[in-house]
Amino acid sequence: MQNSIQDILTNLALGVLTLLCAYAMLYIKKAKAKVIAEAQQIDDDNQRNLVLAAINRLDDVATKTVKSIEQTAAKAIREGVKSGTTSRDDLLVLGRQAYDEVIKTLEPEYLAVLTTTLGDVDAYIQHTIESKVLELKEAA
Repeated sequence: MQNSIQDILTNLALGVLTLLCAYAMLYIKKAKAKVIAEAQQIDDDNQRNLVLAAINRLDDVATKTVKSIEQTAAKAIREGVKSGTTSRDDLLVLGRQAYDEVIKTLEPEYLAVLTTTLGDVDAYIQHTIESKVLELKEAA
């Protein structure tokens, strides 16, 4: 009986988590579309092109970083978390590693223009990484 209740609660928690992930992905897509729309309104062609290039570069770097981490470590850690042999904190460390890699890879001029355009570029990068993780999970 206790196992059945635990299974029900686990399934419920996974359902809520799935909904939250879907909402986060929707938020990120809307935020990206908003930033692109705002960038299109910049009068200076060079500045507009730089903003659009920075957004596209961030998207590309985040995609490649998440795929690389997934191939090397994330899948094994996720399986370890499921079996109870690994801590969920190890997954959080991978998230920080992805963020650091994206920051290191993005050109300074792109980071500067994203900071000017977005304000909180750190949160945007973290949300982009989370979106890429979710996209990768859904594709698998």
